Amino acid sequence: MVDRTAVPLRGRRILVLRAGEQAGRFVRSIEELGGEAVVYPVIQIVDPLDWGPLDEAIAHLERYRWLVITSANGAVRFAARLARAGRRVPETTRVVAVGAATAAALEAASIRVDRMPQRFVGRAIPEALAGDLGPGDRVLLARGDLANPALAAELAAMGAVVDDLVAYRNVPAGGDAAGLRARLQAGEIDYVAFTSGSTVHNLMDQLGGPAALGRARVACIGPETAAVARSRGLPVHCEAEPHTLEGLLRAIVHDAEKEAGAR
Repeated sequence: MVDRTAVPLRGRRILVLRAGEQAGRFVRSIEELGGEAVVYPVIQIVDPLDWGPLDEAIAHLERYRWLVITSANGAVRFAARLARAGRRVPETTRVVAVGAATAAALEAASIRVDRMPQRFVGRAIPEALAGDLGPGDRVLLARGDLANPALAAELAAMGAVVDDLVAYRNVPAGGDAAGLRARLQAGEIDYVAFTSGSTVHNLMDQLGGPAALGRARVACIGPETAAVARSRGLPVHCEAEPHTLEGLLRAIVHDAEKEAGAR
């Protein structure tokens, strides 16, 4: 007999909305737990419209006391531009990474990480730098085009001089929306895994609204994503803690076990 405790997602289908090249690890984790991943990317990660501002900042990194990277996508793109310029992060510039995946991507590119906020959300950065960010300190913030602009404003309010630059863009990706809607309405998908606010908006825009999800339960990677989901009329059934893909998968497992116990 199959040990159901070893495959807690057996018989569950999870809709994975991450960009295609990023879905692999999450899909494998779902399958290892007995689940089936339905991959339907709703975002694509692409270059900024103009690399000029970020390249200029990289050429003068010694100006900055802090370099802040808020996502793994930002880490990969920043590291590539840094390598292209033949530069390294100066010892005088301290590096802040939001989340373990971001830190791992930086370290894989031989960029040291000096600080990682305990909570994996962007607004945790001002808290992590409290007491160490002095008036006039220059901060290079390399982020996605859809990242919360409040972070730069909060750092500026603390006295920092912030260069808030785009390292990548999130653009909508489309697929067979009618086919996906039919599967959701037929109850073939158990969970929708939202990993960012843009995945919420793009999926809802393609499907036409929250009713299209049918009985599928909503799982969100963190409070900011959950807030966007609720703003689009979706119930949030489970939320990751910590706010990582691993945390998201654990939240889905816990919710699935709870649901099974209630039957």
